[in-house]
Amino acid sequence: MYIVGIDGGGTRTVGILTTETGQCLAQVQSGPSNYHVVGEAKTQAVLKSIIGKLCEEADISPMNPIRFCLGMAGLGRAEDQKIVGQICDELGISKNQRILTHDAHIALIGGIEKQHGMIVISGTGAIVYGINANGEEARASGWGYLLGDEGSGYDIAIKGLRAVARAADGRSKPTELTNRILDRIERNEPSELIRWTHAASRDEIAQLAEVIFNTAQTTDAIAMEIVDEAANELVCAAESVIKQLEFIEPFDIVLSGGNLIHQPMFADKLRHRLTRIQPKAAVLLPKHEPAYGAVLLAQTIL
Repeated sequence: MYIVGIDGGGTRTVGILTTETGQCLAQVQSGPSNYHVVGEAKTQAVLKSIIGKLCEEADISPMNPIRFCLGMAGLGRAEDQKIVGQICDELGISKNQRILTHDAHIALIGGIEKQHGMIVISGTGAIVYGINANGEEARASGWGYLLGDEGSGYDIAIKGLRAVARAADGRSKPTELTNRILDRIERNEPSELIRWTHAASRDEIAQLAEVIFNTAQTTDAIAMEIVDEAANELVCAAESVIKQLEFIEPFDIVLSGGNLIHQPMFADKLRHRLTRIQPKAAVLLPKHEPAYGAVLLAQTIL
């Protein structure tokens, strides 16, 4: 028996093939597979390619018994489950050999190697998700960049861009963010931000969060305020999930997403605040990537 775990994102897709005990035999990466981003036909093509490449790399036949777990943004909703389920049916992946779930779920399982706990994700978007010992689930944030995602890379970047605009108008104090953001996007004047932001993708804008983090470490007051506010928003979302799930016993909180993995200052700030509101919680970085969390989840249907 083999297991395939897939983390299907809007930017990239990661697949892992393991033995039933979790020994990794192959790992491959491909382009985006979230059907909201690329459409159903492309999603099916990417998943088919990923599975084929995994089997080829592991030197096994796709006809071998395989259990699948696919984690993808939105798969907590019934309509998305139905659509992706139909894609799986067309690929020959039957209901009794698959688990379909959302990306935060597999990230949590991979992060703590347990079936219950909480995850705080700050990447391009942001979400807090948890499962308690009774199997009850709750989430906060994750409403998308137009309605929320406070504390995300996009949120941080947009606030940085707005700070530059305000400073250019004289509506707020000057900030080092002006020079640093203009340098990053290779522009000369704040007025050029208008055309750049309208042409840039959401991911391209979110990447500017790195500039805000770096500027905050130079003690620029405005950059520090933006980062501090982002941490507070994530803590607020975490408090909501903790309240919904009535966590009482000690539990794990995993910090995930590029802004928490690659920005130690931001992760430490969040860790201290989470520990203050939940002293019994262990706040840690992920033990495994989300695709391996999908493998661990698929083991439950063996």
